[in-house]
Amino acid sequence: MSKILRDIPVEKQISRSMRFWEARRAEWQRDLTEQQQMAQKPGGPYISISREAGSGGVEVSQLLARKLGWQLYDREIVEAIARRAKVREELVDRFDEYVRSELDTWVYNVLTGQLLNNTEYLSLLTNVLVSIGQYGNAIILGRGANFVLPPDLGLRVRLVAPVPARQQYIMRTRGCDAKAALEEIAERDAERHKFQQHHFRSKLEDPCAYDVVINTAHITMEAAADSIIRLAETKLGRLLRPAPAETAASPVG
Repeated sequence: MSKILRDIPVEKQISRSMRFWEARRAEWQRDLTEQQQMAQKPGGPYISISREAGSGGVEVSQLLARKLGWQLYDREIVEAIARRAKVREELVDRFDEYVRSELDTWVYNVLTGQLLNNTEYLSLLTNVLVSIGQYGNAIILGRGANFVLPPDLGLRVRLVAPVPARQQYIMRTRGCDAKAALEEIAERDAERHKFQQHHFRSKLEDPCAYDVVINTAHITMEAAADSIIRLAETKLGRLLRPAPAETAASPVG
């Protein structure tokens, strides 16, 4: 027994232990209550959109949100993580579908006085995605949502296209030249592959990670969105519900 414990009366030691276990018991009860409440919520429906750079992910997601009257979650995910971590959005941007080295993270945190790393980012991301999934009526762009949320509550979509088609799409939508478009495709595809492999131990190109893979090279974005809606109706018919006339409290608030 340490000298510190010997010097503390037994009654105080017992009282301190009882207070500790009372606090732990209350904490466990809160956790249990929250888990039971989450289990009672139906969750879904959602549509997750994974995409190759230049395959039209943003455009198709926006079309789906408009046609279904659902909420699109893209930049909103970054904003929610920043609020929960109490850091600036530009810090979250560094980890948003990126993996940072420990040295790079340490240097940046020292220089900015903020704290965020790959592990904490993933924890916050998962928390935000689960909140969105529970809220339902959601279009989620990227961020590995298909690896986090229950597959039976959503439609998991992957958008692809040959490099030349994606190059033309980026040149048209970004107003950049062919070289810059190719550089963007190579960089974004590589970072997203690294992100998925590091955080979810999964490969983006694995078709079994999705319900449908759509090649947008020879169909319009409108047709792609309509096809996704028909598939969602087939898979999620029992879960689909009208979007609320007025938006309730945001799940990422």
